Amino acid sequence: MTGQGATCETVLSLFAAEGARFNSRSLATAAHRVAKYGGKKRELRSDWRVLALADACRTHARNFDAQNFANTAWAFAKLGVDVPRLFEEIANACRSRLGEFKTQNLCITAWAFAKAGAAVPRFFDEVAVEARSRLGEFNEQDLSNTAWAFATAGVAAPRLFEGIREAALSRLDEFNARGLASTAWAFAKLEVEAPQLFDEVAEMALSRGRISDFNAQDVANVAWAYARQNKTETTRRLFGALADSALSNLRDFNGQTFASVVWAFATAGVEAPPLFDAIADAARFKLNTFGARDLGQTAWAFAKTGVEARSLFGEIAYAARSRLDEFSARDLATLVWAFASAGVEAPLFFDDAADTARSRIRELEPRDLANVAWAFAKAGCRDAPRLFDAIAEAARPRLGDLDDDDDPSRQLANIAWAFATAGADAPRLFDAIADAVRIDEFVNAEHIASTVWAFAKAGVAAPDLFDDFADAAARRIGDFGARQLATTAWAFATAGRDAPRLFDAIANAARPKLGELDDDDDARALVDVVWAFAKSGVEAGLLFDEVSVVARSRLDEFTPKGLSDLAWAFATASRKAPELFAAIADASRSRLGEFTKQNRSDLAWAFACLDWKNADVFSTLTSAALVVADPESLDDRQLSQLHLVSLHFSLEWPDKGSPLSECESMLLAAYQRVESAPSQLQRDVATALYRLGWTHVFDHETAEGLSLHMAQPDTKRAVEVHATSDYLKGSDSKLNGPAHFKLRLCRLLGWDVVRVPFFEWEVLGSAADQDAYLRAKLP
Repeated sequence: MTGQGATCETVLSLFAAEGARFNSRSLATAAHRVAKYGGKKRELRSDWRVLALADACRTHARNFDAQNFANTAWAFAKLGVDVPRLFEEIANACRSRLGEFKTQNLCITAWAFAKAGAAVPRFFDEVAVEARSRLGEFNEQDLSNTAWAFATAGVAAPRLFEGIREAALSRLDEFNARGLASTAWAFAKLEVEAPQLFDEVAEMALSRGRISDFNAQDVANVAWAYARQNKTETTRRLFGALADSALSNLRDFNGQTFASVVWAFATAGVEAPPLFDAIADAARFKLNTFGARDLGQTAWAFAKTGVEARSLFGEIAYAARSRLDEFSARDLATLVWAFASAGVEAPLFFDDAADTARSRIRELEPRDLANVAWAFAKAGCRDAPRLFDAIAEAARPRLGDLDDDDDPSRQLANIAWAFATAGADAPRLFDAIADAVRIDEFVNAEHIASTVWAFAKAGVAAPDLFDDFADAAARRIGDFGARQLATTAWAFATAGRDAPRLFDAIANAARPKLGELDDDDDARALVDVVWAFAKSGVEAGLLFDEVSVVARSRLDEFTPKGLSDLAWAFATASRKAPELFAAIADASRSRLGEFTKQNRSDLAWAFACLDWKNADVFSTLTSAALVVADPESLDDRQLSQLHLVSLHFSLEWPDKGSPLSECESMLLAAYQRVESAPSQLQRDVATALYRLGWTHVFDHETAEGLSLHMAQPDTKRAVEVHATSDYLKGSDSKLNGPAHFKLRLCRLLGWDVVRVPFFEWEVLGSAADQDAYLRAKLP
C-alpha cells in the first residue's frame, strides 16, 4: 500500500481482496492512502470498496491508537464520504484516550470532525479541555487549525479560544497567510471578542506583506471576518489591500469566495467600485460554482452598495429560476429583496419566486415575511395576490415574534408599506400591526412616516395608532427630513386625523429643509406637504410662501398631477402666489397633452378660486374638447368644480362665451348633487332671523346653483353662516379657498351677503344677545 507505484486503485483492490485479514493499523493506513493518493472524489464516494473500508474501520475503531484515529478521520473527511456512524464510533472510542494524542493528532482529528460535519458536540467539548491544557505544545498551524475546526463545527469554547488568543498574540509573526486568515475567520465566526488580535493580524497582513500571499479563500475569509468583527481605521486600510489582492486572484475565485468578498465589503460599508465591476464581469461566467446562498449574498451585496450590475443580475435571475427549490426560505427572501432594492426588472423570476415563496410561507421568519412583501411591492409585482394573502395569513399571528435585534419597527413599517403599496386588502393584518406597534421602539423617522403613510394609503382607520404617532413625531420632529415631513403630513391629512401640535411642528421644521430636496422624485414632497396642510385646513402661511419660492425654480420636475395638486393646495388654503401661478400656467399650457381630465379640472378650479385674471388660461384649461369630451371620466366633485370655473369665466368675461357653456346643464346638476345639507348652526341663525321679523327663504338656491343659507331673493340680500369647516385652523378668522370663492361669486352675481362667523355666534349667551348681534349686522 505504501510502495513505489501504489495508487488509490491498488489500495482499494488490495482491500477488496485481503481486507478481511487487515488489522486496525492496516485499515487506518489504507484509508489514509486512498485519501492521499486521491482520485475522482465523486466516484470514490460511491465506490462500494470505500464504503466497506469505512465500515471495517468502524468495527475496529476500539483497537485504534491515536495515529490511527487521526489518519482515519482525516481520510474520510478529505474524501467527503458521508459516514456519520464511523465518526460517532471514533468519537466514542477515543474520548477517554485523548491524553495519548500528540498535538498534531489532536488538531487533525478535530479538523476532520469539523470538515465532515460530524455532529458530536461532546467530543468537541472534551477536545477543548485537552487542547487548552496543552496549548504550549501547539505550533502556529495547530493553533489556527484548531480554531478553524471549532468555528466550522459551530462549537463555542470560550476558555479554549481565550488560550488560543493569548498563544497566537505571542507568536503571530510565525503564522503564514493561511494561518492568519483561518484564525481571524474562526474568531469572527464564533463572535469571540478579540480586538487586539484582530488589530495585530491586520497590521501583520499589511506591514509584513503577508496579504500578497493570500489566495482567493484567504481573501474571502479575512474580508468576511473583519466585516463581522472589527470596525477601525486599520480595517479600512486592510480592505483597500484586500481589494487589490482580490483583483489579482479573481481567476481562482468560485461562487463561495465571490459571495463572501462582496458580502464583506457591503457589510463593512467599504466602497470598492473597481473590485465590484470586475467581480460582476467575472462571476457571470462562474455561476455554476455558486450555491443558492452564494447567489443570494452576491445579489444582496450589489444591491446594498448600489453598484449597478444588470448583466450579472440577469444571469443570477436565470440561474436562480431553475434552482429555487435549493434556496432556504431566508436565502430566497434575501434574493428577492436584492432584486427589488436594485430596481432590476425580472418579471419571470418574480413570478417563479412568488410561487416558491407561497409554498414555503411557513418557513419564513416574521422579518423574512416583511422583506418578501416589501420586495414584491417595491418591484411593482401587483399580480401576486395569492402570495400577499399567504403572507398576511402567516404574519398576522406572529408579529409579536419580530426579531428585537433587527429593529421590529422597521419590519412593521416595511410590511405595512408593502401591503399598502401593492394595494393588497388585508384589514386584519393592519389591525394586528396596530396592536404590535410599540411606539417607544419607533425612533427612526422613516419608519414613523412609512407606517402612517401605509395606514392612510390602505384606508385603515386606526385612531389610537395615529394619535400615538402624532405625539411621537411631534417630539422627534428634528429627526425628520423634508420627504418624511411631507409623507407624515400627507398621511394624517388623508386619514382625516386632526393633529394640530404635529402640523405646527411640521410647518416649523419643514421650511428650512425644503431646499435640501435635490432629487427629482423629491419634487413631490413640495406638493405633498402643502396639499396635506390644505386638505387638513391648517393655516401655514410661511410654509406656503417657502414652497412657492422653491417650487417656482423646479416646476420642470413636476408631473402634471404634481402641478395640479400644487395649485389646488394653494387655492384651497386661500394662499395667493401670483408668481407661482404664472409659472404654473406657463408650465401647464406647454404640457397640457400629458394632463388627465381630473388634473385639468383641479387646475382650472384652482385658478378660478384664486380669481385669476387671464381669460386665455381658462380657455386653454377648460376647453370642452379636452376636459369634458368624456364627462363620465369625471366624478361629481370634479364636474362641480368645473361648474364654478364656468361661472367664474362668465362673470369675469361676460363678452366671451364660456368654453364649458355646452356642458353647463350637466355641470350644474353635478354641483347641486354635492351641495351639503344645512347645519344646526344655520337653523339656529334662521330661527333668530325669523324672531326679528327678517323673512327669508331658508337654504335658497340661485339660478346659478349656489346655495344661500338665508336669502331674500327679491332684494338679493342674504345671510351666510360660516362654520368651523369654512376657516383655516390656526388662523385669525381666515376663510379657506372654497368658502371665499363662493362668497366672491355671490357678490359678483349681485348679492349683498352678510356673514355670520361661528366664533362670533357661539359666544352669544342669550336670545337677546343674538337679536342684538343680528340687528347690528343687517342693513
